[in-house]
Amino acid sequence: MSNVDMYDDQIARERILSDLDTTFLVEAGAGSGKTTSLVGRLINLVKSGKAEIDEIAAITFTNKATSELSARFRLKLEQEIKRAVDDTERGRLEQAIRQINQCFIGTIHAFCGKLLRERPIEAGLDPNFTQMENTEKQEFRDSCWDEYMERIQDEGKKQQELMN
Repeated sequence: MSNVDMYDDQIARERILSDLDTTFLVEAGAGSGKTTSLVGRLINLVKSGKAEIDEIAAITFTNKATSELSARFRLKLEQEIKRAVDDTERGRLEQAIRQINQCFIGTIHAFCGKLLRERPIEAGLDPNFTQMENTEKQEFRDSCWDEYMERIQDEGKKQQELMN
């Protein structure tokens, strides 16, 4: 990595931690520090009062990343309570640790499921809907593909008939 690339990388990392009024999509390779940066940002949102714990959503792509992010966020909250610079900051951090279950940290699938469960009628769903298991998903995909292929074949036959 060149000095320019390292400089740009450092600027991006600092923005993640400090530019709390901007929404970011952080995309980087494994082991690059995404979780550390995200935990730092979450902590700074709480410490600064920019967000209450129930206003935070951190979306990951895997259950493993969800577990790691949740654990590291909780640990960092506990550490930051001891380092708080004043009573206001300490109070915000203590409230966050007490209400940590109100923060959403999860996969995109879990986030979408949560939204749909909160408002199933508005989404046109049965309120008792359940998320498909992996085998059900594959069967559903296969069924949709088969239906699509049948439709294509039927349309092809109809066009052949029109041409004759």
